[in-house]
Amino acid sequence: MRIIIYVLLSIFLGMLTGHGQQTTSTTTASSSSISISVDGSNVDYQQKGRTYFSISDSDDNYKVRSEFHKDKTAKIRSYLLEELGNEYLTTSGNKYNWKRAYAGDMGYEVKLNSGTLKIYLDKELLSNGMIKKFKTITQNIKDYTSGKSSEERTAEKLKREEEKMGREAERLERQAEQKLREAERLKREAERLKREAKRKTDN
Repeated sequence: MRIIIYVLLSIFLGMLTGHGQQTTSTTTASSSSISISVDGSNVDYQQKGRTYFSISDSDDNYKVRSEFHKDKTAKIRSYLLEELGNEYLTTSGNKYNWKRAYAGDMGYEVKLNSGTLKIYLDKELLSNGMIKKFKTITQNIKDYTSGKSSEERTAEKLKREEEKMGREAERLERQAEQKLREAERLKREAERLKREAKRKTDN
């Protein structure tokens, strides 16, 4: 009977000490920022048509598909010309196509038409610096087409992080309460077994 009591008390103490050993890791990433100047009101642009932005980022490739109001195409075209130049550029009317191959395999392709943008990267062929550059380009165009200021984006990011931290705190609180209830149950069970063992000894 003493062995049973010892085992239960060991489990109880192990649960209390194990709760304080949980580790949470957080990873942050930073990138450089390039601004796109905007003429006129962003609100007016937003009211004229919908904005669509899709980003797919896997181990092998990086893809972007976007639709935006046609009035923003000229600004985006100027920005891409500034960032990518015209060495790998072909044009046909309103269509601008940047396409660069490495040893016969396509490393990246950027297609800009009136109100649409497509980007494709082969991450196995491009350097980390080039991949980071394209991601910065993508983010800047996304910010521009969304019509949001940097202050609004920062506020939204902080709000999302605050909500995430609140949910995590609630989860940890529920977990702690569950552990405490379990510990109290084991303690009562240990005391019951102890009393039972004492009665048997007295008899």
